[in-house]
Amino acid sequence: MHEHILIGSDTSVSLAAILKSLQTMNQYSFITATRVSDILQLSKSIQPTLIILSFRDNQNVINSLLSYHKEFAIPIVCLHTNNQYRELKVRENMVVFRQLFEYGMQSNNLITNILGILKLMKNAQGVSISKTFVPKGKFAQDQSKDLTRYTLELDQKKAVLDKIKERIKQLYGVVDATTKTKLMSIVNTIKMTHNDRKHWDDFKHYFENINPNFIKTLSAKYPCLTAKDLKYCCYLKMNMSNEDIRLIFGINQESVRTHKYRLKKKMVLEKHQDLRNYLQTFAN
Repeated sequence: MHEHILIGSDTSVSLAAILKSLQTMNQYSFITATRVSDILQLSKSIQPTLIILSFRDNQNVINSLLSYHKEFAIPIVCLHTNNQYRELKVRENMVVFRQLFEYGMQSNNLITNILGILKLMKNAQGVSISKTFVPKGKFAQDQSKDLTRYTLELDQKKAVLDKIKERIKQLYGVVDATTKTKLMSIVNTIKMTHNDRKHWDDFKHYFENINPNFIKTLSAKYPCLTAKDLKYCCYLKMNMSNEDIRLIFGINQESVRTHKYRLKKKMVLEKHQDLRNYLQTFAN
């Protein structure tokens, strides 16, 4: 019996592009909708494994789903364009992934990420999990909180802090010496928060529950990898898009490509070898 994936978009072109990208996923049945009202009804009647949204206002669709379902718990993938990117407001226990629509339509990016998300969700629900998967602490309290959302929440926090830093820079030149000292103290606190190791420790704890021994095995095989390298590898293992990685690190796309190139050199990979694909099969 096929599982259902519900795909919703308010433009027929986007809907057709998504279906074309996922056409080789024969183990799933795709149900499409172009109206929010249909999304609401279908999400309740067919109980899809996953919902993919590509509306001009994904936030409105999410809000409608929450109003329609008292206990909404279906994972959602939101595809957005560059000018649509903004923080999504979701309920605490919701599982929401975001991806740039243009990136998803390139090569096999969308299907690769969707398959990775489905695998991640099955692992989180306890299906075919390794015996080494032993959830502890706060991560065991709600396994429906996915790792990608956790990292992107950190990204949103950093974005807010960056805006505060920019505002402080604007004020710095027009205030007295005492106020300047106070402003610099705030900036230094923000910098410390950006480098807070606790975020990485929390991330590793959750990540290793889902991908046991990945970091340990990778570090053992390539001891030259830095903490930043390992983070980058983890994000690739999670099938995160280059756009999401760029946002998390606060860098441009060229820097993302440069980092990937340097990682391939450290791992002594051939030119034709794809780093993302290599890490997907690494330590499985």
